[in-house]
Amino acid sequence: MTSTNMSAIKTFTHRGVDYDYHEWTTWNGKPASGYTITNHPTFAITSPRVQQLSTQTKEQAIAKIDDYFDREDHYKEMAKLHDAGCQAYYDSKTRWDNFTGD
Repeated sequence: MTSTNMSAIKTFTHRGVDYDYHEWTTWNGKPASGYTITNHPTFAITSPRVQQLSTQTKEQAIAKIDDYFDREDHYKEMAKLHDAGCQAYYDSKTRWDNFTGD
């Protein structure tokens, strides 16, 4: 079951980041709407972990954009920890114990 008729109605900008307002019809015919942020500069730092953020309201979209700018160092550190954890997991594998679930 998927939504249909999704289209960007309007693009807004906050702190140099574009975010789009969308309206669509759900699988059961009900109207729906929301905001999508896809080009946030911090995404390049945390990518591929975050590709897009979605919110229900304009205020939530603005808050998410602000959070990524205001806590950029936090997100950089989380990305480093994530990468280090992944590397440690793969480094722990041996020739006989190499199942990773990939």
